[in-house]
Amino acid sequence: MAKKHKQKKHGEEENGEAWLLPYSDLMTLLLAVFIVLFAVSKVDETKAEKIAEAFREGMMSGSEGILSGVGDSFVPHHSEGAEEETPQKQGTENSETDTTQQANVSQDELEEFLGTTELGNLEELKSKLEVMFKNEDLTTDITTSIDKRGLIISLNNAILFESGSAEIKPQNEFTLIKIAKIINTLNNYIRIEGHTDNLPIHSAVYPSNWELSTARAASVVRLFINECNVSPEKVVAVGYGEYKPITDNSTKEKRAKNRRIDIIVLSEKYNNLERQITK
Repeated sequence: MAKKHKQKKHGEEENGEAWLLPYSDLMTLLLAVFIVLFAVSKVDETKAEKIAEAFREGMMSGSEGILSGVGDSFVPHHSEGAEEETPQKQGTENSETDTTQQANVSQDELEEFLGTTELGNLEELKSKLEVMFKNEDLTTDITTSIDKRGLIISLNNAILFESGSAEIKPQNEFTLIKIAKIINTLNNYIRIEGHTDNLPIHSAVYPSNWELSTARAASVVRLFINECNVSPEKVVAVGYGEYKPITDNSTKEKRAKNRRIDIIVLSEKYNNLERQITK
């Protein structure tokens, strides 16, 4: 009788502990699901597919562990800014190609597109500005060029604005005023473009580089109108953010080149386009 009682007790212990194994498997499965959800949100599609395939093989083959065979694919290889840089790089590469193509237009092509008279007027304006920049030792911070759009005056943002600000430095307002007075001698439309590098900005005032670049262009327009008697009807402010670079953003020096204000005295053909847009 004693022996029979002992066997009954042993059976009760087995029944009492039998739930532990499926419960443990359930907890392991839930943990694995959460890990997969986290990993898939961080890794790329290839790694996500590897994880899914490993799970399918584990479930189908009855292997010892659900996670067996996955290896390092659960570890997200995350680099700073990687989620933003891929689409930005694609966009800026195309923009950089467009900018370079504009700059590489030959003299003959310019003359054919603009006409001899208009090209001569823009070159005369360019020469006046270059003399002024040389006299004021600004040739490293301000450059000029002519393409099909017209005369482009590129000013490094560092001489105009503090980092993350759209307020023009008071000591350099006079430089902009001089530029405005020279280019205002022509009746062409004037386009002010703001550009940044691809480093993100997340401030209370400027959520992104779009807002910052547009605000900077608008500050120059406001100065032209209020201080230089430029007609509001022939000047426009545009912000491109980081999407119209003149070079890539791979180094500190190249990023500095991309942070700029472009003042464009539009050619006649672009004047006509601007008139149609503003009608």
